[in-house]
Amino acid sequence: MQIDVNQAWATLQSTGHVSLPGETAGWSNASKWLSAVLIGLIAVLAVGFVIGLPLFFAMNGGLFPGSILGVIGGLAMLVALGLIVRNWRRRDKQHQVVETQPVILEATRLTLRGVGPIPWQDFGMAERRMVPAEHDSGYILRAVMPLTASGFHNVNQLLPPELRDRISPVSGPMRNRQYSNIYVPGVSGLKTDEVMWLINSARELFVRS
Repeated sequence: MQIDVNQAWATLQSTGHVSLPGETAGWSNASKWLSAVLIGLIAVLAVGFVIGLPLFFAMNGGLFPGSILGVIGGLAMLVALGLIVRNWRRRDKQHQVVETQPVILEATRLTLRGVGPIPWQDFGMAERRMVPAEHDSGYILRAVMPLTASGFHNVNQLLPPELRDRISPVSGPMRNRQYSNIYVPGVSGLKTDEVMWLINSARELFVRS
């Protein structure tokens, strides 16, 4: 049963605890569709490559060492791209499964995507900020909760590696990949702004008291 933000807030105030059904976040859905589009494009390129190859050789008088190397290189590139996107899509599907786990707000902590309880002091207020994009070198606007010094240590040093991607996508240079934020979770029946308000209100209520 879905619950609206006012019901969730009233329950939290009266009992000090509320459990909400998790839902796939918007950014995760977008990532899923993008990977599907890329797989389709790679498939089209592969088919075009196979169909166009005989025509290319016929127009250029047969096989030459340079053309053979070009064919091998082109095929290798398509295979590599396909494997990268397939791996990306597999990780996205795994992430979407855990996103449906309950989002639990309590007096001292928060649990989301099967990770937690996470103490309130381990992260700051939920906000929208520019963060490294999930699948390229640019930046993108996301709803996040920045990790504090204690949270940064707990996530990057103490949290089991297989759980860290549930916090947020990893970012940074290859030799220094790290997690700096918690992505705001999706909640069934609530908009992202409502989830942010609820988390921030709970944090202020419990940290203040």
